[in-house]
Amino acid sequence: MKFLSFSLLLILISCTNGPVRQDVDDAPYRTSGLEQFFLPELPTWANTSASGQCFKKHNFQYLDFGKLSATYQLKYPELVELQAQYNERLESYFRSTAVRFVKPVEEAAFFSNTLEQVRGGVKHFKIPNGVREVEVIWLDGYIASNKVDQIKQMAQTSRFDERLPVIFSSCLSKQDLNQWLVENDLDQVGFHSLTAEWLNPYSSDLSMKPGLRVEIKKLMGDNVKVKFLIPNEIILPTEIVL
Repeated sequence: MKFLSFSLLLILISCTNGPVRQDVDDAPYRTSGLEQFFLPELPTWANTSASGQCFKKHNFQYLDFGKLSATYQLKYPELVELQAQYNERLESYFRSTAVRFVKPVEEAAFFSNTLEQVRGGVKHFKIPNGVREVEVIWLDGYIASNKVDQIKQMAQTSRFDERLPVIFSSCLSKQDLNQWLVENDLDQVGFHSLTAEWLNPYSSDLSMKPGLRVEIKKLMGDNVKVKFLIPNEIILPTEIVL
């Protein structure tokens, strides 16, 4: 049933063409014992965001939240952190080597080290203490509508002095987003980021849903007020859930 639900995820993602990532598509079958915690990978052709009108350069590894929660007693925020940090680690590895796949022993090391970090309280997305208002800027919407200048104009004002700015992208990885911020002279603003590594096919009650999503209030806390910044003619991304 779980496989069928994830297959439905594939059906709901639009087909598009784009570059192929240096990834683990051609990797041999896993023998590290970790395969029980991984969901089937999306094929490259389906690695898109329909609402963001963008193509993901990387194939992200989606984790089986149900099995991980049962095995390691992890809650939704920790599971999302684990998936995001693991994918960040994989991308850093592929950027540093010409190898196209991860050996089982390396994969086991990456996963176990990331798991221990998350269980130890390490967070890559953390709202500073005292923050009560957050503005989530949907980058893909501004790019698709050619209105990136609006983000630059907001950054030149004192708008973000009172509200924490969070850049959200359905398609860019964390490293890709950091590069984009540098190229657009926005790297000194102090944006927090939520990128494609954080999306997953689960709701916070760990039931599987069609499509990829992230429940941001579960990451930020119920006491944080969230406001979305999007181009006027663009609706909210389907990947964001309060």
